[in-house]
Amino acid sequence: MITQAKIPHHRRSEVFEVYEAGPDAVQVVGHLIDERPWATGERDLPVVHDIELIITVGLADLTVRAVEVGFHVYPHAECTAIAAAYQQLVGLTIGRGWVNSMRERLGGPAGCTHLRELARAMAPVLLQAAFSARMRAAAETGTDAGEREPDPQALAMLPLLTGTCHIWAEGGIAASKLDLGWRPGTTAYPVPALAELSEQLT
Repeated sequence: MITQAKIPHHRRSEVFEVYEAGPDAVQVVGHLIDERPWATGERDLPVVHDIELIITVGLADLTVRAVEVGFHVYPHAECTAIAAAYQQLVGLTIGRGWVNSMRERLGGPAGCTHLRELARAMAPVLLQAAFSARMRAAAETGTDAGEREPDPQALAMLPLLTGTCHIWAEGGIAASKLDLGWRPGTTAYPVPALAELSEQLT
């Protein structure tokens, strides 16, 4: 059991935030920090990495429109030289195949392992953000979950969830709930079990 008294050898933090970037785009900001909480001297590297990857994505087709890389703290003077390579992400679609396409261009020595980690996680973050934006809009209008109309843009992203976990297995639990008429954001969470939901919706 971890107690507050223990000081870890290393701490990695990854934070993602998604903002509106005009009427038809969002900006996904990924921030990675590697720390050595025990370190006190500059040469012990209290902060090893402090890196940002910022990607602007069109909402209609999830195509990357712009990429920015921020190296704030890094171990080698030459680390920043790889930033320009991440412009190769412009024009790619974030969704199924995103990770493979990104690795083909920026895998191994063609990229930065920490920026790759941020880029890899951006597809699921974007999916969550689509539903969060819908929920936020409904909350701001005071609409109850059961009264919310399905958002076509959010619904268009549902196929991207297929195969991502045991709930979203092809033909699995989530698919069965969708077949019943359930839509994300229309019930309280956790979403009721399939049998219970079936009774509620039929």
